[in-house]
Amino acid sequence: MLNVKEMPSINVIIPTFNEEKRLKKCIDSVFSQDYPSDKIEIIVVDDDSTDNTINIAKEYGIKILRNGHHNIEIGKSIGLQHSKHPYILFLDADNVLPYSNWIRQIIEPLLSDKEIVGAEPIYFQYNRKDAPSNRYCSLFGINDPSAFYLGKRDRLMWIEKKWDLLGKVKDCGDHYKATFSIEAVPTIGSIGFLARKDMLLKTNYKPYFFHMDANRELIEKGFNKYILMKIGIIHMHCDSSFVFLKKLRRNIGLYLIQSPLRNYDWTTDKIKLAYAALLMVTFIRPFYDSMIGYSKLRDKAWFLHPLFCFSVVLMYGIVFADFKIRKLIGRIFQRNENN
Repeated sequence: MLNVKEMPSINVIIPTFNEEKRLKKCIDSVFSQDYPSDKIEIIVVDDDSTDNTINIAKEYGIKILRNGHHNIEIGKSIGLQHSKHPYILFLDADNVLPYSNWIRQIIEPLLSDKEIVGAEPIYFQYNRKDAPSNRYCSLFGINDPSAFYLGKRDRLMWIEKKWDLLGKVKDCGDHYKATFSIEAVPTIGSIGFLARKDMLLKTNYKPYFFHMDANRELIEKGFNKYILMKIGIIHMHCDSSFVFLKKLRRNIGLYLIQSPLRNYDWTTDKIKLAYAALLMVTFIRPFYDSMIGYSKLRDKAWFLHPLFCFSVVLMYGIVFADFKIRKLIGRIFQRNENN
């Protein structure tokens, strides 16, 4: 176990926009850690919130920076640029550290192996008192059911005990030591991701810090070793099915708009994509997976899976078609103006 002198200083970066309902829980969970408070500096990067977010942050006397671009990736980049400590922990305002020794656990493997880029938990903490849609995300370990069938997820289901997702892993007891290849990178680097600052500075982190792009860059350069902790992190995903689908719609819209800025290519083999979509809309496989989950942990939230799978495929299809049509119309207008 680490003693106080061995504990390095950490910057915790929290991008915010109208997070008055969730920010306090997030910050409290950081300050309740059994880690020296003088070795933790929280940076809130606010995107011109119109609610009480800023006032809540001020109550803690923590550093507050302005984003103003209405873009969370720019907020993360600003936080990184103003960090002064050797380790960076990225948290969203809807994240809560569930254990008092969470930071101590996740940073320890990085101190014993200098080749490790970063570490993150492999579970979303499950709580029976959460809303059904939030329990669903924690049970399946996903924010998006399409990641489940495309093999892109980076969290285990709550009932899974062994890592068999992307990467080559070595079981080290309380964590896995993972090696990723450029052809097989899970969606690492976002929720509860702790990394070495010097590694992050090797990436193209200005003006946007896209977590997947950054880790892909590092892996491509040969910095491909990560720690997957056998612990969870609380993610307040959503409190209703409507909010769940609304967030997914926003995310796919942002991806389509920002794709020219990205170096990480999310394209999937068309046959594999069509097969995944077919699985999701026909209900049979999603219902089967729900039954398997329910047989191991009795919670009716498992059965939201078939509904969400069908809804997401339909919604993504509509959003993608709308994006393509708008883009085509824009090109036509541009061509007419040039003529």
